Amino acid sequence: MGRAIGAVVVAEVLWTALWLGGSVGAQALFSIDATQPLTNVGLLVGFIAYSVLVSVLAGFVCAVVRKETPMKTVWAFAFIQLVFGIGFQASAWAMTPVWYHLLFLALLVPTIVWGGRLRAGRAASA
Repeated sequence: MGRAIGAVVVAEVLWTALWLGGSVGAQALFSIDATQPLTNVGLLVGFIAYSVLVSVLAGFVCAVVRKETPMKTVWAFAFIQLVFGIGFQASAWAMTPVWYHLLFLALLVPTIVWGGRLRAGRAASA
């Protein structure tokens, strides 16, 4: 049980650190004013693509930390992340278009699980 909790905590910290770091970096690089709504489709698609990469990596790391039978832990992390994501997206609802919020949330669970399966598949074939 302790390793499962640790795996979720590590994955959550990793996801959050990468997401916040990437967001701050993008804001600086593209002169994004975080107090104004973001409507640039290219930037929004870039943020979605980045969230997919971060989510796959976090799911993979969650499975690495859990080691044995990691997928229940990966699923737990994915749903916890979805709950956090819903809260964050709701708090920032006016800052981006609805399609962005919905796509961001719709991709969280499948991409985290995909990352976990990538690791679980490697472990099974080793």
